[in-house]
Amino acid sequence: MLKTRNLLTTVLCLLLGYTAFGQTDNGQGRYFLQLQDGRTFYGNKLQYKSPLFKSNHFLLDDSLKFNPSMVNVYQNDDGFFARVDAGSRYDSFAKRLTDGPRIDRFYTTRTYYDGGYGYSPYGYGYGMPRTNRKRIYFFSKDNGPLYVMDFDNLETALADNASSMALLQRYKRDKLINTGVSIVGAGLLAVGAVKSISNSQEVNGSTNLRINPLMYAGAGVLGAQLIINLFQKDKLTQAMEVYNYQLQQ
Repeated sequence: MLKTRNLLTTVLCLLLGYTAFGQTDNGQGRYFLQLQDGRTFYGNKLQYKSPLFKSNHFLLDDSLKFNPSMVNVYQNDDGFFARVDAGSRYDSFAKRLTDGPRIDRFYTTRTYYDGGYGYSPYGYGYGMPRTNRKRIYFFSKDNGPLYVMDFDNLETALADNASSMALLQRYKRDKLINTGVSIVGAGLLAVGAVKSISNSQEVNGSTNLRINPLMYAGAGVLGAQLIINLFQKDKLTQAMEVYNYQLQQ
């Protein structure tokens, strides 16, 4: 009798669990889109559309259309995205790279034209061959608004964690050292170039340029700095990682 009762209890729990799962899946769906007024819509397919002769829009389950300017956050096959700028462009949203528990990290890619005067989410532009694609990083704390990931913003957000603050101070110190090394290297190159020009000789009507050793020294300093920086992990990212890690302990 006791075994039969236990068996019936187990079957009942399984049926209830299956029913609850089915209701959640059918009622919500795998992906969602949240508007700026707080309303949330769920579905099993969510796409960002940018047609050639029509306005950009989100398409939910191949039926519902939403103006991107109305959307605050969304999640689809590509990941979770949150708004960082006003507008309807794709790069008005940043993709989440790191999920909490308190600090989330995001990025978006923008294309700058002619040294940074304006950007476009569509890459290479006709008549504007000089382009530069760059990742812009952001972070949020406790699911709050997104901020540019820089020293000043992180210093405020991570102020309650001593280990993170120590890493930020190392970042500040390294930045000052890098600036000083850059100035020294550029100065050596400039002095070496002047000396090389002044020491050049004309032979049979052509100029024989004699490279001054200071130019090699300046190039060596800048090259060594570049190599060292390539192998150093970003202290800003480390500060956020330590903040999240210590909260999990």
